[in-house]
Amino acid sequence: MKHYLVPAVNTLPLMALLCILLASCQHGEDLPSLSCPEMQMVTTIGNTTSTMSFSRSLLFRERTDTGGLKFLSVETVSDSCRVVFNLTDGMYDEPGLRNDSLHLKTYTYTRQGAQSGGLVAVAVKNNNGEFTFLTTDSSSVTIRKMNLRSQTISGSFYFVDNEKKIDGSGTFENACYVSLQ
Repeated sequence: MKHYLVPAVNTLPLMALLCILLASCQHGEDLPSLSCPEMQMVTTIGNTTSTMSFSRSLLFRERTDTGGLKFLSVETVSDSCRVVFNLTDGMYDEPGLRNDSLHLKTYTYTRQGAQSGGLVAVAVKNNNGEFTFLTTDSSSVTIRKMNLRSQTISGSFYFVDNEKKIDGSGTFENACYVSLQ
């Protein structure tokens, strides 16, 4: 049995770039880029709970000589916050890379230590009415269900910003994604 090391350090710049690109493509009003009527997501930051609206989501692959990785990015928004979570999953051989499935597990991120591809980026609305991203010190995303036919994913997440002493968590049901081959 071969053991693959996930190059988490090398994928972090790619995931950070994806967060920035998703956030920079915002307009004054965030209308969903595709319809996801069955999605239900609740986020609690501190003592405030928000019902989130779907904004956009994408599953894509990075092929290498020995297989490849899958990346999933999901963005949601409410009146008071924005949540983006980015997952890195793999290594996959070529047949495994072709399908849309991800491993049902907990993906973690920490600024100090081992990572398994579960970055949660959170922005809160400031006094000027603009979203300001927090610094994620640690986070996780747990995927507990995927429906490949309807292209939906369900699970939970949490994040911590140690400097601002802010933490949060949430659940998502039937969050849609678009798959790029």
